[in-house]
Amino acid sequence: MEHAVNGTPTKVASPKAQYATPARLFTERSFTLPRPDSEDERAWGFEGAATQYATHGIHTYLAAMIPQLARRLITTYVAPKGGVLDPFCGGGAVLVEATLAGRETAGRDINDLAVLITKAKTTYIPRDDIAEATWEVIEKAKLYTGQPLEFERADYVHYWFKPYMLGPLTALRLALDDLQEGPIKTLHRVIFSATVRDVSLTYRNEIRLRRMSPEEQERFNPDVLEKFLENARQAADRVPKLPEGARADVGPEDARRLSFRSNEFAAVICSPPYGDERNGVPYTQFAKNMLFWLGYRREDLMMAKRASLGWHKGDKVAPPSRTLYRTLERIDDNPVACREAVAFYHDYFLALREMARVTKDVVIIVVGQRVLHSTVFDNAAITCELMEDLGVGLDALHTRRLPSKRLPKMRQFGAAIDRETILVFRK
Repeated sequence: MEHAVNGTPTKVASPKAQYATPARLFTERSFTLPRPDSEDERAWGFEGAATQYATHGIHTYLAAMIPQLARRLITTYVAPKGGVLDPFCGGGAVLVEATLAGRETAGRDINDLAVLITKAKTTYIPRDDIAEATWEVIEKAKLYTGQPLEFERADYVHYWFKPYMLGPLTALRLALDDLQEGPIKTLHRVIFSATVRDVSLTYRNEIRLRRMSPEEQERFNPDVLEKFLENARQAADRVPKLPEGARADVGPEDARRLSFRSNEFAAVICSPPYGDERNGVPYTQFAKNMLFWLGYRREDLMMAKRASLGWHKGDKVAPPSRTLYRTLERIDDNPVACREAVAFYHDYFLALREMARVTKDVVIIVVGQRVLHSTVFDNAAITCELMEDLGVGLDALHTRRLPSKRLPKMRQFGAAIDRETILVFRK
């Protein structure tokens, strides 16, 4: 049986298939995190803070970091003018704040929608250029008299929209295709994506897609072109507030295999997934309708899903965390859950190793607990132990309350996240 120690598999004498504790961990300390301090929680909670300023408000994203948290982490822990990387950039909060602060910044994500959104939020475009392109798209869309776009039957795209919406959505999508490739087209694709979500028959404040009730659908009749124009006007107000000439380095990439040089950044700041997509936040489900309308295929979405942490189970081994091993032993009666947890934390450890490699100073991770098979996985303690194995020590820790943030229902159980832990590691 093998387990990873300092990233290298080592033999352990144990009958348990994938998570038996190596003997060395019985004699080493595990992390006992301090009890939350109410004053510290309030300081880092930013309760009631406005989060839609600058380009943050252009497009929503699932489980996004709030801007005020990203800003304070940058100003408190990152050296002046130090470059910042977010390898799980999502909706782009870290990159927007780094851009507003005049920092060099880069973001990576396996989700194509996250990459598009973050590019649009971090690229300066003059207001007049945005307005001119918006006018061109709207005028072409108004002239369209063809048939609505067709989608694969298995994608169920039409299920989420009223029939009258399909024509104007098609007209907008085809008008967008005529724009010249570049930042203006990227921004208008994001504006279109936001419009798709705005007019879809889904509840807005839920993690998993759920269709409106018949009564709510009857009352819900937005004007598609008007909604697009409204989103475009907001973007025209927000994007020029970026520093002139701003453009972040954003692209699709697996956090387990980053292409950056060692020690290239002063800091990594991110909020990685708390668990795999099957049992945690379903980023692919959130993005799918918007990506389908943007021209992506089911195969494209599945490629990203297969690249998510823990998706491939294979013959993976649990990484060196005593807290993780103890938790796995509590769900020993469920081999499927054990296998899923081992696969996720194996991949998570690889991502942590890459974060430690590409930064020369600090790695900041914002993480919440994970629940699997009715058992709590203390992600903060697990992360501390894994980073210690990589030779990166914990420098500071904060907690913040999340009164309204919830994980989705996960099979036969549900989980409420009421706190996140902010872990600051220093090389």
